[in-house]
Amino acid sequence: MTAPNLEQSTAARSAGRLSDFFADTDAEFGIFYPKQYLLASFRNLEDAEHARQLLSGSGWGTHEVISVSGAEVVEFAEEHLLKHGLWGALMTKVSRMIGTEAAYADQDLAAAKLGTAFLAVHCPAEDAKRAAWEILEPTHPLMARYYSAGGIEHLAGEN
Repeated sequence: MTAPNLEQSTAARSAGRLSDFFADTDAEFGIFYPKQYLLASFRNLEDAEHARQLLSGSGWGTHEVISVSGAEVVEFAEEHLLKHGLWGALMTKVSRMIGTEAAYADQDLAAAKLGTAFLAVHCPAEDAKRAAWEILEPTHPLMARYYSAGGIEHLAGEN
């Protein structure tokens, strides 16, 4: 009998934590699209956690902001693929061909596999997004995007 891989077990539990956190979000054509969320990536989990603590200290609650490791993001992506199945895979392929959201999802997944950590903050209105970004911008995230009903706003790293 082999010993359980603790990192994978932790990531699997955290993927469930991410599923709970994003329970109210939809997939756009089978692609994860966290509408009304600001997503940011950081070199490591410590930096992402520091940014989360800054937001928490400014009034964002535990149900509004989360920081996760790259391994957790990979597990969440695999769970998302299983949930959306063949139709989701087909629509992702179409999205890649026309250069929309799937390209960003691919970039994020590749970064997560290399250990990049992520932070998500729920920003249901423009003023919340601006307030969150004022706190996050000085932390110098590698990438930051805001997902709205009208599209993706690139805040850092991809301009």
